[in-house]
Amino acid sequence: SKLWDSQPEHFANRVEALGLYWHFVDLVWIFLFPVLYLL
Repeated sequence: SKLWDSQPEHFANRVEALGLYWHFVDLVWIFLFPVLYLL
């Protein structure tokens, strides 16, 4: 694909940022869900 050939490092950085974002969301839910459940 042309996008992959032209900017491989840009694509990798975007994937890495997205992975970090979803790990953050998971951590938020791990803490938030028990709090909401207990209230």
